[in-house]
Amino acid sequence: MRDFVSFGMLRVLVFSLPLLCLAVPESWGQNQEALLDEINKLPESERQGRLIAGAKKEGAVTWYVAMNRAYAQDLINAFEAQYPFIKVNALTGGGGGLLNRVLAEHRAKSFQYDVFNTRSITINTLRKAGAIMRYRSPYRNSLRDGFYDKEGYLNGIFATPLVFIFNTKLVNRKEAPTSIEDLLQPKWSGKMAMDDESFDWLAGLLDYYGEAKGTELAGKIGQQKLNVRRGPTLLTQLVAAGEFFLEIDGHHQEAIAKKKAGAPIDYHFPQPFVPAKSLIPIYMSSRAPHPHAAALMADFLMSKKGQEIMYGHGRWVGHKEITAKGPDDIGDRKVVIPSPEKWGDRYQELIGLFNKLLLQKSGA
Repeated sequence: MRDFVSFGMLRVLVFSLPLLCLAVPESWGQNQEALLDEINKLPESERQGRLIAGAKKEGAVTWYVAMNRAYAQDLINAFEAQYPFIKVNALTGGGGGLLNRVLAEHRAKSFQYDVFNTRSITINTLRKAGAIMRYRSPYRNSLRDGFYDKEGYLNGIFATPLVFIFNTKLVNRKEAPTSIEDLLQPKWSGKMAMDDESFDWLAGLLDYYGEAKGTELAGKIGQQKLNVRRGPTLLTQLVAAGEFFLEIDGHHQEAIAKKKAGAPIDYHFPQPFVPAKSLIPIYMSSRAPHPHAAALMADFLMSKKGQEIMYGHGRWVGHKEITAKGPDDIGDRKVVIPSPEKWGDRYQELIGLFNKLLLQKSGA
């Protein structure tokens, strides 16, 4: 499990304080979903007025943030500028670690967070635990297909296309791999890097090719002596430093940022499909201590203003009106986002397959 990292510049929750550790009564929040459903049916001006009035009384919102710290800071600064009467308390960490914390808090009936972002593939786990509620915000209407579900649990803010990132001093662009099958060439053996938790990459492979062919391909790629590390930012830095020739599951926004900064890297969208990390939704706590402020936070992250900030980070965002231009435009490429319905209940199986096929761990 990754350690939690607090924002020095953010007002971060100190969970050891006795006041904050008081458990919220279970009855608190049982009708929050109904409350927000009622508010969401109001005309927009009246709806916004109700949320703002409630948020002013609450005065704060707690966000569990599975996101780059600087990127989250940009969003929090903009949100607090728009709603200066709401203080954002933020706790950062890896998605898996934060998920475990959410589940542990819910079991202990110590309800501390309001909103939480992590992979959509976790939705079944969170729903079965009763840790999240439906939030049928009108802002869902601005999201592109695939970024929301029918029930209202899933409100997607961005997805991350996974690209081939290569060091331009070590690899000529014309010789760099452009397809999944290219990774099987003997010349790449021992020269490729991959995140050790890139489970979504494997899910995309299995979804696109079918489980039989996908499993075969993954096993062959795993035999290429992959260099495995933890964290996409670190991996991209190591490729830029010449430690590895190629990263096969690089985050698109990391590639954009490093290239713009002058690092000796370039990247290709893979063919015949672009794998993507699971959709990142903004989940609403089923026992949110600050439901009105939580609704405003979720709305902001789905709004065009919030989405434009994420787009500026290089994200592939959910808002239908925001599209990339130039070489970073995904265009009509086939993008495969792992299905939360399919892989939610098979997540542990997916982890086992990843460890066995790509990490070549015996007995996984």
